[in-house]
Amino acid sequence: MSSYVEEFEVGQPFPLSPGRTISESDINLFAGLVGDFTPIHINADYASKTSFGGRIAHGTLTMSTAIGLLTQLNLLGEGVIALLNLNFDFKGVVMIGDTIYARVTPAEARKSSKPGAGVVKFAFEVINQRDELIQIGTMTVLMKTKDHPVPIKR
Repeated sequence: MSSYVEEFEVGQPFPLSPGRTISESDINLFAGLVGDFTPIHINADYASKTSFGGRIAHGTLTMSTAIGLLTQLNLLGEGVIALLNLNFDFKGVVMIGDTIYARVTPAEARKSSKPGAGVVKFAFEVINQRDELIQIGTMTVLMKTKDHPVPIKR
């Protein structure tokens, strides 16, 4: 599948993403992958004594999962050339066992000065199973345009 800059309607939200339940294994694997062993994420005894009452997911794990949930909507595909920017604010926490969803809306879609490419900015709201706002942010992506799709070298 390939999507082009011109196919995104600014202000028109996508369907709600599928949900993803964040498990203890997800947190442990993410900690090992990125090397972030902050106690609030990996030490149950320590975390139980915090205001959260238990371990919480890394904010960047939640953000990354939300981006993955967007890709599961099959709206980007081979149209993506490059990630240009991420800007997320963390409003709440994800506990082990919480399910998160991504509400995503194209906020900007325009051709760029680079031939065959354009810029699409996606606005994210990451929510949990109780419809509580966990994160808000934007992801800006360089994407192909219909008139001059950028060839992919194989």
